[in-house]
Amino acid sequence: MNQQDEQHSEPDEDRLFSEANAWFFRLQADDHTATDRAAFASWLARSPAHAQAFGELQDLLHDLKAPARTAAAAHTAARPQALHRSPAAGFRRLAMALTVLLAVGGVGIWQGPRLYQNALADQATPAGQRRTLTLPDGSLAEMNGDTALALDFGNGGRRVRILRGEAWFQVMRDPDRPFVVDGGAGAARVLGTQFSVRRDDERMTVTVGEGLVEVAAWSAGSLLADPHAPWPDSVRLHPGESAEAGPEGMSGPRAADPGVAFAWRHGQIVFRQQSLASVVAALNREWPGRVVLLNDQAADRVVSGVFMLDRPDAVFDALERGLGVHATRITPYLTLLR
Repeated sequence: MNQQDEQHSEPDEDRLFSEANAWFFRLQADDHTATDRAAFASWLARSPAHAQAFGELQDLLHDLKAPARTAAAAHTAARPQALHRSPAAGFRRLAMALTVLLAVGGVGIWQGPRLYQNALADQATPAGQRRTLTLPDGSLAEMNGDTALALDFGNGGRRVRILRGEAWFQVMRDPDRPFVVDGGAGAARVLGTQFSVRRDDERMTVTVGEGLVEVAAWSAGSLLADPHAPWPDSVRLHPGESAEAGPEGMSGPRAADPGVAFAWRHGQIVFRQQSLASVVAALNREWPGRVVLLNDQAADRVVSGVFMLDRPDAVFDALERGLGVHATRITPYLTLLR
C-alpha cells in the first residue's frame, strides 16, 4: 500500500473503529435490547473490515488492562499489520479506546448499585425514559428516567420506596390510609395531593404542587412503624414549597417553583443560575449514556436556560456558546465537555 492509498484508507478505518466503539459502549448498557444485538450482528457481518475493527477494539481494550510489557508483546504478535498505520491514526485509536475503557469502567461502577436496586424494585426506568403508573389504590406515579420504585400496598397500607431517582405522585384521597413515600434519608406523608420526591444517595428532596405534605428525617425516629402516629420534628409543606432531608436532618421549607421542579414531566429541563457541574449531573439523570466534564475550570460557571430533553445537541450548542466549553460526541452514549 503506497502512502496515498494509506491516507485514503485511514478515514474509513477510523470511521469503522469509531462505530465499533459505539457498538461496544451500547452493548454495555443495561437497557440494551434484542433489537440492538441483532443490529450489531448485522453491522458485524457487513464486511470483513467491520469484524476486524471490532476485533481491534477488543484487542486494544484487553491490552490496556494488561501489564504494559505483556500488552505490547501480545498486540505486536496478534496484529503486526497495525505497525504499518500512521502514528496519527494509531494515536487517534488509542485515545478512543482509552476513552471507552474509562467510560465503561465508570459505567460498571456506576451501574453496580443500580442492578441491585432494579432487583429490589417493582418498577424501574433507565435514564432517558419516563413511565406513568396507576398504583393499586388508584393513585398515579410518574417516574423520571433512572428511577426505581418498590411498592407496598398490602395489609391496608400505602407505601412507596424510592430506591433511586425521582417520581411525581397524584395521590387518591383516603383519610384512613396515609400515603407514605420512603426516600431513604426521610419520608413524606400525605392524605391526597400532588408532589414529587427525588432521592440523591443520602438526600431526599420533596416539592409540593398541590395540597399539604408532611416531611420528616429518619433521625426523628421510626417513621413507618405506624403511618398514623405523629412524626416528631416534621415540617409541613404547602404548594410551591420544598424541603430536604439528609444526614444532618431537615432543611426547609423553602420556596420552590413547580414549573422548574416538574419540568421533566413535560420533556424539559430548566436551569436557573446553576453550576455547570450540577447541570452535567442533571443531564446524566435524564439521558442514557454519560456526559463527562473534563474542564475543571468550567465546573463553577453558571448556566440558565430551558431545554428540551429530546434535543441534546441544542443543549451542547448552548453550553458551547454561553460558557466557551467544547463538546465532543465520542459515541451517542458518551459526550466529553472540555
